[in-house]
Amino acid sequence: MPHSSRKKKPIPQKRLQVTDDHGWTHVTTTRHARRAVHQNNANANANNTNNTDANTDNGNEAEIKLPPAEPPRGLTLTELTEQFAFHRARWESSATYAAVRRELENHQHHTAPADITSIICIGLGSPSGFLRGGWVDRRSVSMYQLAALATVSDFFEVNVCAQDPVFNTLDKQLLETLSIRAVDHPAAFELVNESSLLFCPGAEKSHLERLLPRSPALVFGGPLESTDSIVLDTFLQGVGSLKLPVFEELEHAFWNMRLYWRINE
Repeated sequence: MPHSSRKKKPIPQKRLQVTDDHGWTHVTTTRHARRAVHQNNANANANNTNNTDANTDNGNEAEIKLPPAEPPRGLTLTELTEQFAFHRARWESSATYAAVRRELENHQHHTAPADITSIICIGLGSPSGFLRGGWVDRRSVSMYQLAALATVSDFFEVNVCAQDPVFNTLDKQLLETLSIRAVDHPAAFELVNESSLLFCPGAEKSHLERLLPRSPALVFGGPLESTDSIVLDTFLQGVGSLKLPVFEELEHAFWNMRLYWRINE
């Protein structure tokens, strides 16, 4: 008897919730996890386009309305705070943090902490939620970067604000517990000045070309080298820098980043 050509209906796959070693809960099926595959390290920072206010289209900057990230159902601020504590502890035990701290303490050759009057964070991403309709998971990256921001903030003890359109209510509440004020675009851009520390691990090239001409005293982010940008190259001519050691816990969270400081002539 000939086989029937009628196609079999796909069997619905059961959706599960899986908690990983870092305490994150992922929505998954029996075959596919609702989590983005990590980019290879060489491209991770360059392709960090999930937490921005704008992008460049044929050289003209166009504003993009990005929705707030989607936190897992039932996630509470208490749980999110515990997850942050987990990430901060690992950040503070790392060689990467130790190098940043030493450089900040060794301020006699560049801007002194007393000269920093504000810290402005651009492009942090969401510590609590999924991006791109729930299919991209950058929460651990954002958590580690937030841990770095928090430790830098503690060092300077100045006003701190952060801007990213993907911040949701939980993110803003978490930031508030850390004395970090969430602001809307373009407020953070307008606050950067010569007495600012610009914390921008997730900022795009188009952002940096707007921010760096404001001559921030310190910049945490990058890499700014080999970008084919006259604006960035001009900024680099007047700064010193420290390349961050590899962050072993999650290498691409700080891939090829540096701490830059303006050299006082």
